[in-house]
Amino acid sequence: MTEIELKNSVQKAQRAEQLLNDPLIQEFIISVRGDLLNKFESTELKSEAERLSAWNQGQVLKMFVDKFTKQIKAGKTAQLTLMDKINNNIRKII
Repeated sequence: MTEIELKNSVQKAQRAEQLLNDPLIQEFIISVRGDLLNKFESTELKSEAERLSAWNQGQVLKMFVDKFTKQIKAGKTAQLTLMDKINNNIRKII
């Protein structure tokens, strides 16, 4: 990755972390998870379509949160790479 791409990745990760850690977003995620779990658990066993729908919705929510987490991890890796490049450049100067 170029230095610009690494910096962009770091910035995206910082924004993703801010959003994911926002108390209001956390409240909504917890609320939606609870609603989906309640929906899943309250359906009758013979209502397979409803249970599958609730499970699928839960998977979409999980994918949403996982995308944020993946971006945060990628940003931290990019930040380490940038730091290594900076350290290597400093060594070359010295």
